[in-house]
Amino acid sequence: MIPYDGASEMFQDSSKPLVLAPMAGFTDPPFRALCHEGGADVVVAEMVSAKAICHRNEKTLAMLRSFPGERPVVWQLFGCDAGELADAATYIESLGQADGIDINMGCPMPKITGPGAGAALLRDVDAVSRMLQRVARAVRLPVSIKMRTGWDSKSIVAPEIAQAAAAAGCAQVHVHGRTSKQLYEGYADLEVIARVKAACPIPVIGNGDVTTPEAALRMFRETGCDGVGIARGALGNPWIFSRIKSFFLTGQLDPEPSWWEKVAGAARHFKRALDFYGDDPSCYRGLKGHLVKYFTGHPGASQLRHRIGSVQSNQEMERLIAEAGAAHPLAA
Repeated sequence: MIPYDGASEMFQDSSKPLVLAPMAGFTDPPFRALCHEGGADVVVAEMVSAKAICHRNEKTLAMLRSFPGERPVVWQLFGCDAGELADAATYIESLGQADGIDINMGCPMPKITGPGAGAALLRDVDAVSRMLQRVARAVRLPVSIKMRTGWDSKSIVAPEIAQAAAAAGCAQVHVHGRTSKQLYEGYADLEVIARVKAACPIPVIGNGDVTTPEAALRMFRETGCDGVGIARGALGNPWIFSRIKSFFLTGQLDPEPSWWEKVAGAARHFKRALDFYGDDPSCYRGLKGHLVKYFTGHPGASQLRHRIGSVQSNQEMERLIAEAGAAHPLAA
């Protein structure tokens, strides 16, 4: 354990949650449950289309399933029509499996922003205000938003959007410290998140570049945020949440997970997916992006990740994971 001065005051109470931030194609029920086990206080599901829910699209409705042990879980909606967002939120509430509704205002992908959803909503603060009022009035569940700092560097509107969200009745705002145009380049702007916190009367979750316990501490200290959201830092690393909490409580850094711990984590993740999806013969496909992250940073990992990419069945993936520990140079 590595001592690190000044962290132990951070988690003396439970009012500063660690949140698994949503990631399209990644934050499915098995992964959310694993992150809860790994110390996440709240998990947010990958975004789903409000329009598709309103049309009762079967594939989209299947995404609204939850895994035992993953509560509290927040469902995230994307769309640009206030009526559809409100109706979709009402439907999700009726299922009785959600602990909150989140509106996506952060996705920068053209297929989402092109029709006016995701980060494109940040272009019109007044429209956002009206939309959030309608959604918040439609449900009893707490409503939150996940946003970028703005559309581009010339339109940093996150503080104004946060104020509009609070006025509309939202319970929380979650800020990724990059603009939409940045995508995932550069670094998260903690100064903007601090401005959001200063301007906003409701809790603020800071997000961006939190891949280590030290980065989480920096987010708290430099922004004053009420909680930290972790997205890419949790891929192949669901124990990051417990490592952060341990760091804040003891002022010491726990060792990075060993190769064997990562192999065991990958095996547990794969089994959870098989259990949840009912032995779907193509289950392995959705796990590839996760599993390559487990096997990063160790000797021989590059070759193993290449093999994961070429897997063609659940059985082949299971054998690969089982062989991973024995194939490690240190296993002998």
